[in-house]
Amino acid sequence: MEMPRAMLGGTAEVKHHDRPEVAELARYAVDEHNSRQNAKLSFVRLVSAKTQVVAGVLYHMVVEAESEGRKNLYEAKVWEKAWENFKSLESFVPHHAGHTCPIKQGKIVL
Repeated sequence: MEMPRAMLGGTAEVKHHDRPEVAELARYAVDEHNSRQNAKLSFVRLVSAKTQVVAGVLYHMVVEAESEGRKNLYEAKVWEKAWENFKSLESFVPHHAGHTCPIKQGKIVL
């Protein structure tokens, strides 16, 4: 997988964030959150993604997920070290730090 070039420690937008391997990390974030929090979110789509080079790659993602018919955006951080077959969900919070953004008919309601 080709990674965007970024200064060490800085973030870079992931172009073509709909690539299967990036979307798979977003699905992993939702599944891992469900497992840890006994939640029942369903992955809808990956909205955006950035990468940060650390001891591996830290993916900063905005993920849309649904629960009980209501769609919301979440900020997820997944740390991956592909050469070690390692990935870890580092954080999963409602988008805008504690403020959910319901989505109704394709529009984000703030």
